[in-house]
Amino acid sequence: PPQICSVPMLTRGLHLRRHLRLRLRLSSLSRLSSSSSSSSSAAEEGTVRFRTEADGLVGVVTMNRPEALNAMTVGMGEEFRRTVGSLPEGVRCVVLTGEGRAFSAGGDLDFLEARALDTPYHNTQEMLRFYDRFLCVRDLGVPVISAINGAAVGAGLCLAMATDIRITYDECPLQFPFSKLGLHPGMAATFFLPSVAGYEVASRLLLTGDSINGAQAKQWGMVSETVPDTSLVLERAVEVATSIASNPITGIQTTLATLRRQQNSTHSGLRSALMREADAQASCYATKDLMDCVQTTKAKIASKKKKT
Repeated sequence: PPQICSVPMLTRGLHLRRHLRLRLRLSSLSRLSSSSSSSSSAAEEGTVRFRTEADGLVGVVTMNRPEALNAMTVGMGEEFRRTVGSLPEGVRCVVLTGEGRAFSAGGDLDFLEARALDTPYHNTQEMLRFYDRFLCVRDLGVPVISAINGAAVGAGLCLAMATDIRITYDECPLQFPFSKLGLHPGMAATFFLPSVAGYEVASRLLLTGDSINGAQAKQWGMVSETVPDTSLVLERAVEVATSIASNPITGIQTTLATLRRQQNSTHSGLRSALMREADAQASCYATKDLMDCVQTTKAKIASKKKKT
């Protein structure tokens, strides 16, 4: 006679098959993401430019993806780290800026989209690597000034907050839009923004995701100076950098080291903050809300491009 399986046995069989299918899918997606990550980890030459001013005392590092509003990719991060790590010995101050009409539009949307195909553990590691590629500016032994010449959004504004001094223009758009995307802030936003501007300002900007301008940022202590127009930002930043670079180097370097050490030791420390952000972002990447927001943002950008 035919054997009749009990309901518990059928249920266990269904669960087992589902579990195996899920594991196969995750394994496939992980391999896809890993191969995509490794293939794009090479430096994208030309995405970061370097030149000197003031007889070689001031270095100017320029993010150079103007067609994408200097959106930050893995390849750009590798080029950024290579550039920052090979500055001439005579450079005593660095100015960081963006090519074209933006400082940086933040993390590349394709990169964010790819994270949804990966596992939380790998995403945590991937985000830490992504942060480190750009936050290498903190390892420089000379002051870094952000010349925020245009829109600084998301990770782009986070990078500016990680530098020592910020200069922008009155109407410059500045925004941490993470909450509007359903995403936890990253790139040390939750560390540097409270450190620079205070808990109240950090809470308001990170929780609302609202955009402010340069004048408001100066009033709230996020930048030290604003100029009337974007065309004056880089010139003014180089002037300040030249003034710093003209001082005896030992005093500048030791003072800078003390200031950064003090800032890095606040609360639970910079590395701990980055670990928390990476874990939280990895959790957010698994949500439908994030993917819906990313798709909507990409559609808006595509629509604007068609109109122009």
